[in-house]
Amino acid sequence: MRTSIFRAISGFLAAVAIGATAWGALASSATAAPATAALVAAAPAITAPASNPLGKLTANQIATKAFADFKSASSFHYSGSAKEQGQTFSFALWVTGKGCTGSMSVSSKGGFVIVLIGTTVWIQPDDKFWETSGVPADQLSLVHGMWLETTGTGNNSLYPVFRVFCSQKLIVSGKLPRLIKGKTIKISGHPALQLRTKSGLESIYVSISAKPEILRISYYGALNFSAYNARVTLTPPPASDVITNPGTGGNARSLLRAVAG
Repeated sequence: MRTSIFRAISGFLAAVAIGATAWGALASSATAAPATAALVAAAPAITAPASNPLGKLTANQIATKAFADFKSASSFHYSGSAKEQGQTFSFALWVTGKGCTGSMSVSSKGGFVIVLIGTTVWIQPDDKFWETSGVPADQLSLVHGMWLETTGTGNNSLYPVFRVFCSQKLIVSGKLPRLIKGKTIKISGHPALQLRTKSGLESIYVSISAKPEILRISYYGALNFSAYNARVTLTPPPASDVITNPGTGGNARSLLRAVAG
Protein backbone atom coordinates (compact mmCIF):
# COMPACT_ATOMS: atom_id res chain seq x y z
CA MET A 1 0.00 0.00 0.00
CA ARG A 2 2.97 2.32 -0.21
CA THR A 3 1.35 5.33 -1.82
CA SER A 4 2.68 7.21 -4.81
CA ILE A 5 3.52 10.08 -2.48
CA PHE A 6 6.07 8.08 -0.50
CA ARG A 7 7.70 6.95 -3.73
CA ALA A 8 7.70 10.54 -4.97
CA ILE A 9 9.33 11.77 -1.75
CA SER A 10 12.19 9.35 -2.23
CA GLY A 11 12.74 10.45 -5.83
CA PHE A 12 12.35 14.12 -4.99
CA LEU A 13 14.96 14.01 -2.23
CA ALA A 14 17.38 12.21 -4.51
CA ALA A 15 16.92 14.96 -7.11
CA VAL A 16 17.27 17.85 -4.68
CA ALA A 17 20.46 16.31 -3.28
CA ILE A 18 22.22 17.06 -6.61
CA GLY A 19 25.19 19.38 -6.04
CA ALA A 20 25.03 23.14 -6.45
CA THR A 21 25.70 24.65 -9.86
CA ALA A 22 27.30 27.92 -10.95
CA TRP A 23 24.98 30.89 -11.34
CA GLY A 24 25.17 34.17 -13.13
CA ALA A 25 23.05 37.13 -12.10
CA LEU A 26 19.27 36.76 -12.26
CA ALA A 27 18.48 40.46 -12.11
CA SER A 28 15.05 41.81 -11.37
CA SER A 29 13.78 45.05 -9.88
CA ALA A 30 10.34 43.63 -9.07
CA THR A 31 9.14 43.62 -5.49
CA ALA A 32 8.15 40.15 -4.37
CA ALA A 33 4.50 39.46 -3.69
CA PRO A 34 3.46 37.74 -0.45
CA ALA A 35 3.64 33.97 -0.67
CA THR A 36 -0.10 33.56 -0.24
CA ALA A 37 -1.86 31.68 -3.00
CA ALA A 38 -5.00 30.13 -1.54
CA LEU A 39 -8.07 31.45 0.20
CA VAL A 40 -9.80 28.74 2.20
CA ALA A 41 -12.88 28.32 4.30
CA ALA A 42 -13.01 25.83 7.13
CA ALA A 43 -14.63 22.52 6.19
CA PRO A 44 -17.41 21.08 8.35
CA ALA A 45 -16.13 19.14 11.35
CA ILE A 46 -16.29 15.35 11.24
CA THR A 47 -18.57 13.98 13.92
CA ALA A 48 -18.96 10.36 14.93
CA PRO A 49 -22.52 8.97 15.20
CA ALA A 50 -23.76 7.30 18.37
CA SER A 51 -23.56 3.86 16.73
CA ASN A 52 -20.68 2.57 14.63
CA PRO A 53 -21.76 2.54 10.96
CA LEU A 54 -18.58 0.66 10.04
CA GLY A 55 -19.13 -2.23 12.42
CA LYS A 56 -20.58 -4.63 9.85
CA LEU A 57 -18.07 -3.83 7.11
CA THR A 58 -14.73 -5.56 6.62
CA ALA A 59 -11.52 -3.54 6.74
CA ASN A 60 -11.11 -3.71 2.97
CA GLN A 61 -14.73 -2.71 2.36
CA ILE A 62 -14.20 0.34 4.57
CA ALA A 63 -10.92 1.22 2.85
CA THR A 64 -12.45 0.87 -0.61
CA LYS A 65 -15.31 3.15 0.38
CA ALA A 66 -12.94 5.71 1.96
CA PHE A 67 -10.69 5.77 -1.12
CA ALA A 68 -13.69 6.27 -3.41
CA ASP A 69 -14.90 9.16 -1.24
CA PHE A 70 -11.39 10.61 -1.22
CA LYS A 71 -11.14 10.63 -5.01
CA SER A 72 -14.53 12.32 -5.34
CA ALA A 73 -13.75 15.18 -2.91
CA SER A 74 -13.60 18.62 -4.49
CA SER A 75 -10.63 19.58 -2.31
CA PHE A 76 -8.67 18.63 0.79
CA HIS A 77 -5.62 19.57 2.80
CA TYR A 78 -2.83 17.17 3.60
CA SER A 79 0.60 17.33 5.15
CA GLY A 80 3.39 14.97 5.97
CA SER A 81 7.06 14.35 6.49
CA ALA A 82 9.47 11.55 5.75
CA LYS A 83 13.15 10.83 6.07
CA GLU A 84 15.10 9.51 3.11
CA GLN A 85 18.82 9.54 2.34
CA GLY A 86 19.62 11.56 5.46
CA GLN A 87 17.14 14.30 4.56
CA THR A 88 13.81 15.20 6.15
CA PHE A 89 11.17 16.25 3.64
CA SER A 90 8.09 18.12 4.89
CA PHE A 91 5.12 19.55 3.04
CA ALA A 92 1.62 20.95 3.48
CA LEU A 93 -0.66 21.29 0.46
CA TRP A 94 -4.19 22.20 -0.52
CA VAL A 95 -5.33 20.04 -3.44
CA THR A 96 -8.24 20.60 -5.83
CA GLY A 97 -9.27 19.14 -9.16
CA LYS A 98 -7.40 21.98 -10.89
CA GLY A 99 -4.09 21.75 -9.03
CA CYS A 100 -2.60 22.56 -5.66
CA THR A 101 -0.85 25.16 -3.53
CA GLY A 102 1.20 25.03 -0.37
CA SER A 103 4.78 24.66 0.77
CA MET A 104 7.58 22.10 0.73
CA SER A 105 10.95 21.98 2.46
CA VAL A 106 14.03 19.80 2.73
CA SER A 107 15.93 19.95 6.02
CA SER A 108 19.36 20.91 4.68
CA LYS A 109 18.24 22.59 1.43
CA GLY A 110 15.54 25.07 2.38
CA GLY A 111 12.03 25.23 1.00
CA PHE A 112 9.60 26.92 -1.34
CA VAL A 113 5.98 27.85 -1.90
CA ILE A 114 4.33 26.09 -4.84
CA VAL A 115 1.30 26.79 -7.00
CA LEU A 116 0.31 24.25 -9.65
CA ILE A 117 -2.59 24.92 -12.02
CA GLY A 118 -3.07 22.51 -14.90
CA THR A 119 0.46 21.81 -16.15
CA THR A 120 1.87 25.20 -15.13
CA VAL A 121 3.99 25.26 -11.97
CA TRP A 122 5.26 28.26 -10.03
CA ILE A 123 7.71 27.86 -7.16
CA GLN A 124 8.94 30.61 -4.86
CA PRO A 125 12.17 29.39 -3.21
CA ASP A 126 13.30 30.80 0.10
CA ASP A 127 16.79 32.26 0.36
CA LYS A 128 18.25 29.02 1.73
CA PHE A 129 16.92 27.02 -1.21
CA TRP A 130 18.28 29.56 -3.71
CA GLU A 131 21.67 29.50 -1.99
CA THR A 132 21.96 25.73 -1.73
CA SER A 133 20.96 25.52 -5.40
CA GLY A 134 23.97 27.63 -6.32
CA VAL A 135 23.05 31.31 -6.06
CA PRO A 136 25.96 33.25 -4.48
CA ALA A 137 25.12 35.03 -1.24
CA ASP A 138 25.82 38.45 -2.77
CA GLN A 139 23.18 37.77 -5.46
CA LEU A 140 20.35 36.55 -3.21
CA SER A 141 18.77 40.01 -3.17
CA LEU A 142 18.23 39.70 -6.94
CA VAL A 143 16.05 36.60 -6.62
CA HIS A 144 14.61 37.03 -3.12
CA GLY A 145 10.86 36.46 -3.27
CA MET A 146 10.87 35.74 -7.00
CA TRP A 147 8.94 32.87 -8.57
CA LEU A 148 10.07 30.39 -11.21
CA GLU A 149 7.47 29.33 -13.77
CA THR A 150 7.41 26.34 -16.09
CA THR A 151 4.59 25.19 -18.33
CA GLY A 152 3.96 21.84 -19.96
CA THR A 153 5.31 18.36 -19.43
CA GLY A 154 8.72 18.51 -21.12
CA ASN A 155 12.15 17.83 -19.63
CA ASN A 156 12.53 21.42 -18.43
CA SER A 157 9.14 21.46 -16.72
CA LEU A 158 8.52 21.06 -12.99
CA TYR A 159 5.10 19.51 -13.60
CA PRO A 160 6.34 15.89 -13.80
CA VAL A 161 8.08 16.37 -10.44
CA PHE A 162 5.04 17.67 -8.56
CA ARG A 163 2.07 16.12 -10.33
CA VAL A 164 1.95 13.15 -7.93
CA PHE A 165 1.72 15.47 -4.93
CA CYS A 166 -1.13 17.43 -6.52
CA SER A 167 -3.41 14.71 -7.91
CA GLN A 168 -5.79 12.96 -5.55
CA LYS A 169 -6.03 10.03 -7.96
CA LEU A 170 -2.26 9.54 -7.86
CA ILE A 171 -1.81 10.15 -4.13
CA VAL A 172 -3.71 6.97 -3.25
CA SER A 173 -3.01 4.98 -6.41
CA GLY A 174 -2.12 1.32 -6.12
CA LYS A 175 -3.86 -1.87 -5.11
CA LEU A 176 -5.04 -2.25 -1.54
CA PRO A 177 -3.42 -5.11 0.38
CA ARG A 178 -5.40 -7.35 2.71
CA LEU A 179 -6.32 -5.23 5.72
CA ILE A 180 -7.60 -5.90 9.21
CA LYS A 181 -9.27 -3.61 11.71
CA GLY A 182 -6.99 -2.20 14.34
CA LYS A 183 -7.29 0.24 17.21
CA THR A 184 -9.53 3.27 17.54
CA ILE A 185 -7.74 6.56 18.20
CA LYS A 186 -8.41 10.28 17.88
CA ILE A 187 -6.80 12.36 15.14
CA SER A 188 -7.22 16.10 15.61
CA GLY A 189 -10.14 15.34 17.89
CA HIS A 190 -11.91 13.02 15.44
CA PRO A 191 -12.54 9.33 16.26
CA ALA A 192 -10.57 7.27 13.75
CA LEU A 193 -10.42 3.56 12.99
CA GLN A 194 -7.12 1.96 12.03
CA LEU A 195 -7.10 -0.34 9.01
CA ARG A 196 -3.73 -2.07 8.92
CA THR A 197 -1.77 -4.81 7.24
CA LYS A 198 -1.04 -7.94 9.26
CA SER A 199 2.47 -6.69 10.05
CA GLY A 200 1.12 -3.34 11.22
CA LEU A 201 3.72 -1.53 9.12
CA GLU A 202 1.15 0.05 6.82
CA SER A 203 -2.03 1.66 8.12
CA ILE A 204 -4.96 3.77 6.96
CA TYR A 205 -6.94 5.70 9.56
CA VAL A 206 -10.48 6.65 8.60
CA SER A 207 -13.18 8.66 10.33
CA ILE A 208 -15.83 6.55 12.04
CA SER A 209 -18.79 7.80 10.06
CA ALA A 210 -21.29 6.67 7.46
CA LYS A 211 -19.03 8.30 4.88
CA PRO A 212 -15.55 7.39 6.13
CA GLU A 213 -12.86 9.90 5.25
CA ILE A 214 -9.14 9.18 5.19
CA LEU A 215 -7.50 11.02 8.08
CA ARG A 216 -4.03 9.47 7.97
CA ILE A 217 -1.93 7.08 5.91
CA SER A 218 1.18 5.66 7.58
CA TYR A 219 4.13 3.92 5.95
CA TYR A 220 7.67 4.92 7.03
CA GLY A 221 6.13 8.33 7.58
CA ALA A 222 2.67 9.80 7.92
CA LEU A 223 0.29 11.73 5.68
CA ASN A 224 -2.46 13.60 7.53
CA PHE A 225 -5.65 14.63 5.70
CA SER A 226 -8.31 17.17 6.65
CA ALA A 227 -10.65 19.94 5.45
CA TYR A 228 -12.42 17.91 2.76
CA ASN A 229 -14.48 19.96 0.31
CA ALA A 230 -13.29 23.30 1.68
CA ARG A 231 -13.33 26.26 -0.69
CA VAL A 232 -9.86 26.74 -2.19
CA THR A 233 -8.80 29.38 -4.70
CA LEU A 234 -5.63 28.80 -6.72
CA THR A 235 -4.05 32.12 -7.67
CA PRO A 236 -0.97 32.54 -9.91
CA PRO A 237 1.66 34.99 -8.61
CA PRO A 238 1.87 38.46 -10.20
CA ALA A 239 3.59 38.38 -13.58
CA SER A 240 6.04 41.07 -12.44
CA ASP A 241 7.42 38.69 -9.82
CA VAL A 242 7.85 35.69 -12.12
CA ILE A 243 10.91 34.41 -13.94
CA THR A 244 9.05 33.00 -16.94
CA ASN A 245 9.97 29.78 -18.72
CA PRO A 246 13.39 29.40 -17.02
CA GLY A 247 14.11 26.23 -18.98
CA THR A 248 15.29 28.38 -21.88
CA GLY A 249 18.12 29.91 -19.85
CA GLY A 250 21.25 28.16 -18.65
CA ASN A 251 21.13 29.50 -15.09
CA ALA A 252 17.49 28.66 -14.47
CA ARG A 253 17.91 25.30 -16.17
CA SER A 254 20.59 24.46 -13.63
CA LEU A 255 18.08 25.08 -10.84
CA LEU A 256 15.50 22.90 -12.59
CA ARG A 257 18.05 20.14 -12.77
CA ALA A 258 18.70 20.52 -9.07
CA VAL A 259 14.98 20.40 -8.31
CA ALA A 260 13.75 17.95 -10.94
CA GLY A 261 16.79 15.84 -11.58
